[in-house]
Amino acid sequence: MKSEKKIEAGNEVNSRCLKCKDVTNHTIVAIADGKIAKVVCNVCGGRHNYRPDKPQTAAAAKRKTTRAATIASAKSAKIEAQYDDLLTGRDPSKALVYSMTDIFKEDDLLNHPVFGLGIITETVMPNKIEVLFREGSRLLVCGRLCR
Repeated sequence: MKSEKKIEAGNEVNSRCLKCKDVTNHTIVAIADGKIAKVVCNVCGGRHNYRPDKPQTAAAAKRKTTRAATIASAKSAKIEAQYDDLLTGRDPSKALVYSMTDIFKEDDLLNHPVFGLGIITETVMPNKIEVLFREGSRLLVCGRLCR
């Protein structure tokens, strides 16, 4: 047995908020002809007409998913190509083992216990390095004193 909530000012309802660009929780502030007219977004505080949550069509969801997958695949391929170029001609057995306490320099080959083999592409601060791994770039801490 489903209980229907009575629509009245002060109740909360989900509505599409154009400011937040998402479906968020709203408080009803005005009702006209028994229908919700105006709401206030509980996230951003914006006051606007009630916009019911429209379910996304299957075709639109598939298009969005396919496009995102294509972009991610292209980005991944570009990163892997750059990684392979930087790794060419290097001996992985001579890679330095990563430790937060060690100091590294640009262009060093690094072996990380979780991310694997990587190449240091940049020293960001005195105690951070950017390392390119097959899956992408990571910012790692180095030169940290242990207490």
